[in-house]
Amino acid sequence: MKNLLRIFDLTRSEQRIVLVILVVLLVATGTKHYRQNRTNISPSAAPPTPPAPTQVAEERAMPDSRP
Repeated sequence: MKNLLRIFDLTRSEQRIVLVILVVLLVATGTKHYRQNRTNISPSAAPPTPPAPTQVAEERAMPDSRP
């Protein structure tokens, strides 16, 4: 059992390398998650846009065509 645990007996520089790799993976995963959630805006969640002023003026200028 002691021989099996010797694989985790790392030097200081090896420990730093493992730590840097873990931090890079964590940052990459967080960035991926952030970008996916930031760019996925559904059209139903967006507030309705008001009509353009020219469109409102055109609708007022058109005669009502109801019989």
